[in-house]
Amino acid sequence: MERRTGLRPFSAKRLAALAEQGVSRPWSTLVNSGAGLSRTVAKDVKPKPRRDTGPTRAVKNLVDARSGGMCEWPACPRPQQERHHRLNRKQGGRHGAAHDRINGAAWLLGACQLHHRRVTNPVGEARAEAERMGWILREHQDAETAPVLIRRGWVLLCPDGGMTSLSPNHDHTPA
Repeated sequence: MERRTGLRPFSAKRLAALAEQGVSRPWSTLVNSGAGLSRTVAKDVKPKPRRDTGPTRAVKNLVDARSGGMCEWPACPRPQQERHHRLNRKQGGRHGAAHDRINGAAWLLGACQLHHRRVTNPVGEARAEAERMGWILREHQDAETAPVLIRRGWVLLCPDGGMTSLSPNHDHTPA
C-alpha cells in the first residue's frame, strides 16, 4: 500500500533554482502570511550554539576528586554519575557573579542518578530531607557556611574542592 503525505516534492527545476540561491537542503513549510497559508522555503539557518551554564572542567575535576567517584549521599554505594547544584540554577541559568558562585566546588555535590533525581524532585519527603541535610540551599544561604551531610558525615565544603569536618555536637540546622 502506497503512503501519501499530501505534500509534493520540489521539482528538479525548483531545486536547481534554490541551489543557485545558496539553499543546499531545502524543505517546504506552510506559513500564515495573513492572506491564508502559503508555501515558503526555509533556508539553511545555523542554530544558536547552546550556552554552557554549568561548571568549568577544572571545578568538575575538583568535585569528582572530592567524591572519589562515588555518590556523596550518606551510605550510598553507587558511583557518581552527575553533579548536583545545592542552589537551583533557575530556568535559563544564572548570569555573571551568580553563575560563577553556584558553579563553584562548594556549591556542587557528586551524586548517582537515583539520589540526584530524589533531591531535585520539586515535591515530597525526599526534598524536605535533602533540605535538612544541606543538599538543597535557599537563596539567602552560602554554601561555604552551610553544613552538608555526605558519606563522610557533616562537613563544610570549600571552594578549592576540599572540606572541613564538623564535630558531632555542631548545630546543623539550616540558617
